[in-house]
Amino acid sequence: SPYDWRSGQNNALWQGVSGTNNPCPTGFRIPTQPEWAAWVTAAGITNHTTAFSSNLKLTATGYRGNFVGTLLAQGADGRYWSSSVTGLNVLGLYFDSGGAYSNNLDKRANGFPVRCIRN
Repeated sequence: SPYDWRSGQNNALWQGVSGTNNPCPTGFRIPTQPEWAAWVTAAGITNHTTAFSSNLKLTATGYRGNFVGTLLAQGADGRYWSSSVTGLNVLGLYFDSGGAYSNNLDKRANGFPVRCIRN
């Protein structure tokens, strides 16, 4: 606990194109949770198959687990960061064979891929 990769949490790390430590190229940023929700609905994403066949081409990359530090669930689920945080956690996109959830609550110490969007 608190399952964060940073001691002394900072909720502004990825907020907007000028966010501290923004992992995206200049002029791009990490999407917010409401943006993910809108795209999932618009693209008709309902599981990992439709996530890849959609115009977003999201892959089931798996993730790096905070508790073991190794890659897990490759090919089975996809988890993507958002810039929306709540308490000790982050809200992001999660999908697997059973569904797609744009408000997935996860620990900040997990390792997920990012999808950068143009501001």
